[in-house]
Amino acid sequence: MLRAAVLGLPLAIFLIVYSFYLPDEPLINPDSPGYLTFAAYRTGGYPAVLALLRPVVRDVADYAVAQRLLYGLSVLLLACQLLWTLRNTLVSVVAEFALLGNDFVNRYHFAIFTESLFLSTSALFIAAVLAHLRTGKSTSLALASALAGYATAIRPTGLVFVPALVVLVAVAPRLTHSVWRRIVVATVPLIAVLALEAIYYHAHNPGPRQSLLAVQVLGKAGMIDVTDTEELLRRAPPDTKPLQVALETSLAPIRKVVAEAPDGATRCWLVQNYESFVEYRFAPAERAALVASSGQQALVVSGLLRLQFGWRDYLRLSVDHLLCLWGAGLATGNELAVRHAFIESRQPLPFEQELPSVPPAGVDPHAGFRKLLVLIKIGFLAIALLLAFSSAVLVGTLCRRRRPSMELAVGGLCGLIVHGGLLLTALTGIGIPRYVCGLWVPMAIGFGMSALWLVSFVRPVSRPIFAKPGTTPA
Repeated sequence: MLRAAVLGLPLAIFLIVYSFYLPDEPLINPDSPGYLTFAAYRTGGYPAVLALLRPVVRDVADYAVAQRLLYGLSVLLLACQLLWTLRNTLVSVVAEFALLGNDFVNRYHFAIFTESLFLSTSALFIAAVLAHLRTGKSTSLALASALAGYATAIRPTGLVFVPALVVLVAVAPRLTHSVWRRIVVATVPLIAVLALEAIYYHAHNPGPRQSLLAVQVLGKAGMIDVTDTEELLRRAPPDTKPLQVALETSLAPIRKVVAEAPDGATRCWLVQNYESFVEYRFAPAERAALVASSGQQALVVSGLLRLQFGWRDYLRLSVDHLLCLWGAGLATGNELAVRHAFIESRQPLPFEQELPSVPPAGVDPHAGFRKLLVLIKIGFLAIALLLAFSSAVLVGTLCRRRRPSMELAVGGLCGLIVHGGLLLTALTGIGIPRYVCGLWVPMAIGFGMSALWLVSFVRPVSRPIFAKPGTTPA
């Protein structure tokens, strides 16, 4: 009873505090109408939940209340699994406070975004992972499989849960179940959830499935330099040439400014905002003419052809976005000063009207938090390195056909989700902090479990749960 009260305390604080304190986050954002109306370019996971809640909500703001409650309960279930697995109340409570106490992440529970539901699904997935690693039961594996499918139904980044599911099958205790039974249990719920999402999607959006692929590919294409422009234009279909010319000539000044950025923070600011502009607002006439003559798919073909001729620069751009994601969009006071000086020296910037306004030099709305932001940036670097290390050791342990410890298994698995998710985002999207926040649950749990695994080399912190008799867990 005492442990239940202790685990319930962080949840109670979370719900009470956020009943009176409202973060500065607008409920409705530019992406929100697409979820509320279930636009054809969205997947069905999040709109389905909004539709399920619609009969009981009185106002759009009630969706945010439901999101906070779902996240709090999901974290509580995860904390219970941590307690039953590690038998350590302090670790479980600290993990719960870490997941519920990040105000920067919590503001997304107050907005019609996929982040909140994705965070809740991540917490439930890791809870199912812990349950399966502890017990080896098929029910927990099936639940993890279904949640991996649902994470994919919420947003495409959820695909990273699928390889994590494969790793889970490899590291879980084998007990009495055959290999084929485990594979079936890990596969059927995943496929079933994705099939249900497809049925739900086509019930609301007849015709071929749409997506944001066209604008994302076009954004990438406009931000890279190609090796042979003449050959590119020669091979381009005739109706795509006006857009190809616009991408090559009109955006050349943007690419030049980005290449001259004096530091990483300035480069991130330029790349994020310019790529967003190219995705949605660049060359509207050329794009409209191409879609009218050849359909939306012609935009994808045009973008992919340019990426083919500039694949090296595309990889460079992806690395830029990956570094921006791990920087979480934060800039120190010195980095802000450098950005201001660079912008002033390049006036007028190309397509300057499409960029967000920048406060005058010397005006810093977050001046009081700059030292804290430096520590946060260092913390993100530590998380990135530790998660990468634990993931590499986990894979190496499996390749050597050894059984990892519980801490290494969970830490490495979470590391695969985080690094895989951010890499997928960098390859297909832009490096904005919002996408980092959506991975906070595996990031925090993975870092904590990896740290416990490292400490266990010095002093055992918990009994290995599923090591083979006579072997030493990695």
